[in-house]
Amino acid sequence: MKNFQELLMHYSKKHKLFQEGDKVLVGCSGGIDSMVLLHFLNAQKEELGISVVAVHVDHMLRGEESHQDHLFTQATAMRWGVECFSRAIPILKILEEQGGNKQQLCRSERYAYFLKIMKQTGANKFATAHHADDQLETILMSGLRGSLQDGAFGIQASRPFGDGFLIRPQLAVDKERILAYANFYEIPYREDSSNSEITYARNRLRKRILPLLKEENKEVSQNFVELAEDMQQDQQFLQELTKDKLQRLIQRRDGAIMLSAKSFRVEARALQKRMVLLLLNYLYNPKRVPVTRQLVEQLQEMMQSSSGTVFLHLPQNYIATRQYDLVVFKQQSLRQQDTLAPIAIEADWTPVYSGYRYKIMPTAQFGKVENAVIWYFQAPKDSTFFLRSREPGDRIQLAGMDQPKKLARLMIDEKIPTPRRENWPVIATDTNELLLVPGLRSSSVISQHKRGGDNWVLIEQLYSM
Repeated sequence: MKNFQELLMHYSKKHKLFQEGDKVLVGCSGGIDSMVLLHFLNAQKEELGISVVAVHVDHMLRGEESHQDHLFTQATAMRWGVECFSRAIPILKILEEQGGNKQQLCRSERYAYFLKIMKQTGANKFATAHHADDQLETILMSGLRGSLQDGAFGIQASRPFGDGFLIRPQLAVDKERILAYANFYEIPYREDSSNSEITYARNRLRKRILPLLKEENKEVSQNFVELAEDMQQDQQFLQELTKDKLQRLIQRRDGAIMLSAKSFRVEARALQKRMVLLLLNYLYNPKRVPVTRQLVEQLQEMMQSSSGTVFLHLPQNYIATRQYDLVVFKQQSLRQQDTLAPIAIEADWTPVYSGYRYKIMPTAQFGKVENAVIWYFQAPKDSTFFLRSREPGDRIQLAGMDQPKKLARLMIDEKIPTPRRENWPVIATDTNELLLVPGLRSSSVISQHKRGGDNWVLIEQLYSM
């Protein structure tokens, strides 16, 4: 077993996974991977200068089978002279009471217990049994799901965890070497029956794709481990560079984040994408708000121009607004506002509402207005116009549609939070024809380009003190 041991010792030294005096908590499921890791670290603890304890979690999802895993892990650790902590967590009961995703709940509950035991035992390292094949599977799964854009690339050898670090020394070896080690030392282990279910995409990759790749090159998993290390180093450098550049670009005021679109787009495209991801991380916890490739691309594209006004609704009621060169990220209040009494829109600015103010005047009176969006339209000379809250039955004529669309339906389609729909402002004529739903859509009646017959101008300006 010199090959297995040499690989793990070299990998651990290269990534500085262990230091003299470390107390290492090993996560053990009872399966072959974790039992091999526990055996190896316990056997090498004197050479590594560490102490070892084990921890096991029973999610109570497989009845008697998972209970037997629990008993087996405790008994085996005791026979090897390793203290083992364990807990049964009623995942199905918690799901019934709280709802949510089963896999995410399992992970959050499991890792919360790991952190508790680390604190209780004084462990400063938590070791998991991920191996080289897991690295290959993870990278392939990320590619299949289109999630490689999130700044990570595969599994890291080490990362902060609680007051210590989570480490993965077995990334140095693939499953075949783990099996060989287990056979040589006659290490007992239990098989999780769910690992053979091909209903899971990862299991299908493991059983169907990995064997084909290993036929081409038996060292493919180790090659992907090295690829991940190179990519992670590049990612770390680019991430640090991105953070430094973004801090120079943004301003924070009254809970909003602001930056110049022009300053953003002079940066390299690779940094632009990372800056968008970092901006979204500033707004909310990425583990709770999934960031899609489409959202990142929309924000990146939004800042490729400094003309006109563009609105983009983001998760958790945030809205990104670009008015000419100024880009503002701000969370809109879900609080029910008082109904907006109709405000006449004339040649003088209206009071500021939701950060904007408006003018409407005949085109003959129109002069240049800085930092504003201009719409042209045709209406009778004696028309009057109003800024008001939406009303039941409001409809708007959208470009490309034969019939006006109900505003209520439009807001549902645009995923506007229910508390904000009731008093959303609109700009309408005295005949209740909607010209503009600020922050949402404009009517096909108005255009940012002057057409023959257009005799009125609507001006919208983002107001900043």
